[in-house]
Amino acid sequence: MQNRFKSWALWTSIAALVVFVVKEFANIDISPTVNGLLDVLLPVLVAFGIVNNPTDKENF
Repeated sequence: MQNRFKSWALWTSIAALVVFVVKEFANIDISPTVNGLLDVLLPVLVAFGIVNNPTDKENF
């Protein structure tokens, strides 16, 4: 479990999840271009952190 907490992918996905939730529920007014980019990028980062296995150095 310690390896997972040291993983940069885990912390990136947690940060992306926090930004995504705040963006959706805080009703922050941002440009449509940035909003579209965040709608694509943030879920991908969250998914990357979920499927990442830091205990296996050879595979994803």
